[in-house]
Amino acid sequence: MGIIHARFYGETPLSVFEEYFQYLANNVTTDTIRILQDHGKALPTIKPSEIDKLAHYCNLYLAGFSKVKIAYVSDTPKGIALAMLFKDQIDSTKFSIKIFSERDTALEWLSPHTKPHLIGLI
Repeated sequence: MGIIHARFYGETPLSVFEEYFQYLANNVTTDTIRILQDHGKALPTIKPSEIDKLAHYCNLYLAGFSKVKIAYVSDTPKGIALAMLFKDQIDSTKFSIKIFSERDTALEWLSPHTKPHLIGLI
């Protein structure tokens, strides 16, 4: 099983995340999913008041997977704060979300026993 590498650039409003979760739901055929979400080049424009809607989209579109492991990478305080709020909104035990400031550490967490092989770029 590989890792999906999603790299976000520029402004990232709520609509971008909805499209992203829809894409995953419609194009990933495995039962479990491991995602590296790299926001190093992104400017988060989602508002804290929209985090509950973001969590709703995640739960809705990723409901078909039995296990979802997301490594969120950001180097901005706002990005990390928003990721923490998002993580707190996800209440399903099938989700495992961890926040990182470095991509390599995130990859190690996603694949602790194997060398990661990236299978996609969004």
